[in-house]
Amino acid sequence: MPTSMPSPSIRIPVELLTQASFSQFGTVIENPAHSNAPRSQRLPFNAVSANQGTALKFVDVTHMTDLYHVAPSKKPARAVMNMFVCAPRDLRPHEPAESMPSSWGDIDFDDDEDGNNKRELFDVGILERHPFTTQTFIPMGLSQFDRHTQYLVIVAPTLPASASKRHVDRPPPYPTPKINRKKSIKDIFARARPSPFTNEAAPPPSQFSRLHPSQRPKGPGLPDLKNLRAFIANGNQAVTYGAGTWHAPMAVIGDRPIDFVVVQFANDVAIEDCQEIVLKPDRSAEEGMVVMVDSDSSGKVLVKAGVGSVKAKL
Repeated sequence: MPTSMPSPSIRIPVELLTQASFSQFGTVIENPAHSNAPRSQRLPFNAVSANQGTALKFVDVTHMTDLYHVAPSKKPARAVMNMFVCAPRDLRPHEPAESMPSSWGDIDFDDDEDGNNKRELFDVGILERHPFTTQTFIPMGLSQFDRHTQYLVIVAPTLPASASKRHVDRPPPYPTPKINRKKSIKDIFARARPSPFTNEAAPPPSQFSRLHPSQRPKGPGLPDLKNLRAFIANGNQAVTYGAGTWHAPMAVIGDRPIDFVVVQFANDVAIEDCQEIVLKPDRSAEEGMVVMVDSDSSGKVLVKAGVGSVKAKL
């Protein structure tokens, strides 16, 4: 049975999925020539000629990270590739509400509706994370020009462990046990500065320092619901969640299912491969965590916040 946590009543507007807006959570994979992001924010890339000059190869578009060596069980992981066939989600009709996400301030989006547009609501009832591996979702058979089927990418930062305990009055749900072992004399003296063995004045860099912040371990904390964000992705975009990034299961919006190839590491220890949190609205909350899905007459989801939003309100 997954752990649960109280959820405030917050409505989240949809943002455009770009590498700049998503960088703290992972990587957006797309051909830079087809990116919807402003030219100044498009993915940096190194393109090289390939296939006897008939193709361009974009190098290192994302990085797979295997952190299972720090998992409690120490059981090694293997690279796995699965396919998820994700059906379109049921959305509920729009109902006016006063609550808005703190990350966008006290903004009222209810009075900027266009008569030709439609607003529906997606309830976020569960978040999950894969604490020791990145996870890449690659859509198949979906064109970037398909206005009738897209998908939501819903993510949240991780709270510090101390803040998690304050929020739910209990320790974090998935702590990583500390392995107690006797320290040798060499271990004890190695912590001294300057080091008696190397004469270095600074401590050695962390083994995770070479990793992008989105790829580093996030700790045992709960998701930061007040800063939950929702992005809309089209058929030419794949996405990599950084190791330990809290995210909702993939949510397809539109007319038909999307087939996703999913690439990650796994060691078959359930609690180390996937951790879940069920979001239960506070007794005083009207509805919990809700993503506002605005669409035009063709069914295309509209961007209502951040870069590329249809309308900015000051």
